[in-house]
Amino acid sequence: MSDLDAPHARHAVRRAARQLAEDAPRLTAGSASALRAGLAARTARLRRAALAAWLPGVPEHVIAADGHLPVTVVHAWVAAGHAPRHADSGRG
Repeated sequence: MSDLDAPHARHAVRRAARQLAEDAPRLTAGSASALRAGLAARTARLRRAALAAWLPGVPEHVIAADGHLPVTVVHAWVAAGHAPRHADSGRG
């Protein structure tokens, strides 16, 4: 991945977090099953965006700040996703 991918990936994290926050009130107006499904889909999008940001080397604490998430959540997502970083990053 190029260095340009990291800013794009960070933007995707911020966009996914914003969409989750904006949609949550509308989702609560529906049924419990619609709420669960809607939140699960939007959270999955945020998780994918977080992993995509981590791959080119965005630090977990930066992803957490962009996504308005605890660092421990981002760390758990990265660990569960088994997302290997680019070989020259020194991790994974």
